[in-house]
Amino acid sequence: MSPVREKYHRELEELVALAEDLGKKAGLAVDKSVNALIDWDTDLAKEVVNGDQVIDDINQKLENRCMKLLALQQPMAKDLRMIIALLKIGIDLERIGDLAVDMARVTIQCQEKTHITKLEYIPRMAQIDIEMLGKALDAMKNYDADLARQTTKWDYEVDGLYVKARAKLMNILVGKPKLTDHAGSLMMVNRHLERIGDHICNICEAIVYMVEAKREHLN
Repeated sequence: MSPVREKYHRELEELVALAEDLGKKAGLAVDKSVNALIDWDTDLAKEVVNGDQVIDDINQKLENRCMKLLALQQPMAKDLRMIIALLKIGIDLERIGDLAVDMARVTIQCQEKTHITKLEYIPRMAQIDIEMLGKALDAMKNYDADLARQTTKWDYEVDGLYVKARAKLMNILVGKPKLTDHAGSLMMVNRHLERIGDHICNICEAIVYMVEAKREHLN
């Protein structure tokens, strides 16, 4: 292989590594934001908010490198699919980071610092989201379309927990209208965790496209 082609393939590998780093940081942000909520740890929540710029910068770096390769190398077939897929994956990962920041702000802004109900569903949703994201990153790194498909199956459990948590919080709202603000904040967290599962399904769809050139709806 010529030095030029070696450099090109190395740059493609670096794109995947950048996306993996972005995904790990986004997953860590979700983990920290939910743990901050559980423990009312405002310092940890602020750490998530302050760390969002790092996630944004990595995504911007990924996007810039993808666009540079598209412009200078004019890739075809599998390489072109990879770059397009990584651009889409970066967008979903950056959005997951944004949702983590929104959840962290609930902990920072809430005045009561006490939970109106036991958080039995939200921690489990976050755990599944983080495990799904880890599997999706493995599928991306190993070009494993089957693992990407399998990963999306967990989203059914996330959706089920979302419905249960929403119903519980709605009952609290009906019985105790004075808790509207707090219950509304928890409902937002619940919704964000459900959305994170959807973003991970989008990532898995991009991986299937990257590997098999198939557009499948996995969400």
